[in-house]
Amino acid sequence: MLYFVIPLMSKKAANDWNMVSELFNRTLWSCYNQTDPDFRIIVACHDIPKLTKKYDGRVEFIQVTEAEAPIPNTQEEKMVDKGYKTHILAMRLRELGGGYAMMVDADDLVSCHLAEFINRNPNQNGFYVKTGYVYFVGDNYMKVMPKFSSGSACIVNYSVEDLPSDYTGARTSNNDKNIWIIRKRHGGIVPFCAKMGRPLKPLPFKGAVYVLGSGDNHSLYGKTTKYQTRRREIMEMFKRKRIIKGKLKKEFSIDWL
Repeated sequence: MLYFVIPLMSKKAANDWNMVSELFNRTLWSCYNQTDPDFRIIVACHDIPKLTKKYDGRVEFIQVTEAEAPIPNTQEEKMVDKGYKTHILAMRLRELGGGYAMMVDADDLVSCHLAEFINRNPNQNGFYVKTGYVYFVGDNYMKVMPKFSSGSACIVNYSVEDLPSDYTGARTSNNDKNIWIIRKRHGGIVPFCAKMGRPLKPLPFKGAVYVLGSGDNHSLYGKTTKYQTRRREIMEMFKRKRIIKGKLKKEFSIDWL
């Protein structure tokens, strides 16, 4: 079974909760709309957004309180908040016995074939998204991202021993000094697993869409001149044609382009 685990920011910390909710609903649907029904989705959050589609018991929300996770104000505090929610998700995975888990940023999209692929490839160390797509909020197209770089990049087969059993070190950002694989920064997971003798394999297909420009993701480019400049810079990096509809709409559960 594949677990999609999603840390979601709080309503009070969001610059635009409506936008956060809209993107989260897209993310949730892309995780849920799998070709193989053997999966689960776990979300750690302060607030549960209004859901735009119906879901069954495979979707679980773990709500944290402000006493457990104070509302962040600074960028550093937001990363600590994300780290705490990641820890909560890791503890829940341990309770469930471990297994394949993919950390998904609450605004990214994933392929509908992931659960099917994972369930056909048991007993592997895990996989990573080598190439994917990049999409900027508001555009009507995507482009291929040759070297994928997003929090939604790794699927690791976690044993119970790989996951925390208590809250020790929970209130820290995800970083490479953390002892838990799932608590490392996303760019550190692949090399760390290789160093442990548990190398991850590249997915044989483009497994995710990196979504930027919401104004609330941790790539933090709001709709300002700086955002527009950065959007152009990134898109011009990828000298590939725009991809608008067709296969991507179905594979990534896109019903809004």
